[in-house]
Amino acid sequence: MSLNLISEVWDALRQHIQLADKSDAADTLVNLLVDNGFDADEIKESFRGDKDIASALLYYSEQEECYDSNSDYEDDDYEDDEW
Repeated sequence: MSLNLISEVWDALRQHIQLADKSDAADTLVNLLVDNGFDADEIKESFRGDKDIASALLYYSEQEECYDSNSDYEDDDYEDDEW
């Protein structure tokens, strides 16, 4: 499915989503798109001007940066006996 079609569907449906739920819906959509192989730049281009999607992309990228920096952590002193 193309991002342009997904963007059109989002645009048609978002008016039926309550204001308090739009950011959660946008987060869910962005995560689904990324999980299905679309990158942030493609999403940003297809959903140009949509503040909810832009915020979701920003949140997603911040979470990815946090995950990446935590994955570098190695605890060499860990021993199974400590548990």
